[in-house]
Amino acid sequence: MKTLDNLYWRVKFGLMNWVEDFLTDEEGDSNLVSIIVLIVIILAVAAIFRERLITAIESVFGKLMEFIG
Repeated sequence: MKTLDNLYWRVKFGLMNWVEDFLTDEEGDSNLVSIIVLIVIILAVAAIFRERLITAIESVFGKLMEFIG
């Protein structure tokens, strides 16, 4: 029974340490910010060149449909 108690406490404290590390860890924070900035830039470019992008995509798909038959 003592072995099970020791195992229980080791697992409990290990899990508590993991949860605390997970909640306080800031690794990857800068990656999230950079991804958000890239998404904003892509959306801004798409909004600025919306008509040109639509025309280009329609042209490509039109040529693709002609090629397919």
